[in-house]
Amino acid sequence: MASVTYCKNAAAGLEAFYEAVRQYNRENSQWRSALRKDKTGKKRFRRVVLGGLLSVMLVAGIYCVAVNMEGTDPAVEFSGFNEFIGPDTTFTVRVSDAKSGVKSVWIGLLTGGEEYTLVDRAYPPAEGLDETLTVQIDPAELGIEDGTAMLRIVARDHSWRGWMHGNRTYIEKDVTIDTRRPDVQVLSRHHYINQGGGGLVIYRVSETETRNGVKVGQEFYPGYAGRFSDSSIHLAFFALRHDQGKDTKISVSATDRAGNTGVGGFYYLIKSKPFKKDRLNISDRFLNMKMPEFQLQDTYDTLVEKFVAINSGLRKENMARVREVCQDTAPTLHWGGDFVRLPNSARRASFADHRDYFYNDRKIDEATHMGIDLASYANSDIPAANSGRVIFGDRIGIFGRTVIIDHGFGLFSMYSHLNQVDVTSGQMVEKGETIGRTGTSGLAAGDHLHFGMIVDHTFVNPVEWWDATWITNNITSKIDAVASREGMP
Repeated sequence: MASVTYCKNAAAGLEAFYEAVRQYNRENSQWRSALRKDKTGKKRFRRVVLGGLLSVMLVAGIYCVAVNMEGTDPAVEFSGFNEFIGPDTTFTVRVSDAKSGVKSVWIGLLTGGEEYTLVDRAYPPAEGLDETLTVQIDPAELGIEDGTAMLRIVARDHSWRGWMHGNRTYIEKDVTIDTRRPDVQVLSRHHYINQGGGGLVIYRVSETETRNGVKVGQEFYPGYAGRFSDSSIHLAFFALRHDQGKDTKISVSATDRAGNTGVGGFYYLIKSKPFKKDRLNISDRFLNMKMPEFQLQDTYDTLVEKFVAINSGLRKENMARVREVCQDTAPTLHWGGDFVRLPNSARRASFADHRDYFYNDRKIDEATHMGIDLASYANSDIPAANSGRVIFGDRIGIFGRTVIIDHGFGLFSMYSHLNQVDVTSGQMVEKGETIGRTGTSGLAAGDHLHFGMIVDHTFVNPVEWWDATWITNNITSKIDAVASREGMP
């Protein structure tokens, strides 16, 4: 501790002074003998020695007092603190004092006229420069009921200020004790989900300001209020990935600000779907035509190596970018009816096709195609599949020139490999409105449209969204039924 060290150094200085005088006397015996004969000189010597000692002691004392009278309060920092205290809440408090060191820390909870001690620590002068304390609050164990409370922290240091009580940091924070789970009631019925497809769940949450949605395996799809006049009713589009099977667990959950989670189950049936496997041969002509379009930081000895880096590494980055873009959604159903596809087009690749890439009969890579490729004539006009808000209109690596439209509540359509983009981010478009032209940008061998449908962060099979009957049975009928039962438009 700094102040103790300074005082120890001052004491060491006094001892050094004493030793210097003793050494001088040993080395000057004749002068010392003369002093014995000269009483006046002896007295003068004693006054000099005593004066020197008193001066050193006075300076050391002033220095020691000045150091120990430092006036800086201990510093207190919180990490992981939440003003809402759940059934088992943990956070850390860091208390530090670089000058005189931490002397004591007291942390308590005050509620209902009672005081509950959570932390009570004292530190000797040689310790406590920097302390990180873990605070755990279990209301049930403490016998505390739900309601408002106050968290109080008192930290003192070893300064001599305050009549030796030290500098003090005093902090109070209003908190809320909440140990009850939100109640989740599923309102929609009969949920049939295809592997690689989407669905909709409508539910009521008893508490406001919760993070709620549908959990599909380890994936989470957020729910939104806004469609119904009752703000406690939420709807959530969700997806079943193409590689998630019939045993995937699906439920609705809501977590409040205190960390309490309520779960609601519902009836659902998962239908398995087969997906194709394709073999794609990579030619030198394709490599010479497409690889110059991609500027990578790393250099590669061959175009094949560059292709693999693009098809694998860059693909992952581009998919992450698409997921990032698709966090921009509005709690409004912009769309209506079935989604339209590229007119007069033929399907060239299907959703979730597993592709093995070969070069000179040697497998060099593999990937899964997360959309449907549609080919018409070159530079075909591309219609917006449904009404919505453009949230992206630019290049994304392997996808080339791309447009992404938000249709509301986390539902998106994606159009890639465009030769031309005719819309800008933020623009509202109507179903059928031209948004660009087909092309070969990105990792496309020929002129076509790569069309994708996305639920929050997961690509789903576009075929469902082209099907008016599927939309009626799985989306709009659920919304209408809940609105009718709840007496809302």
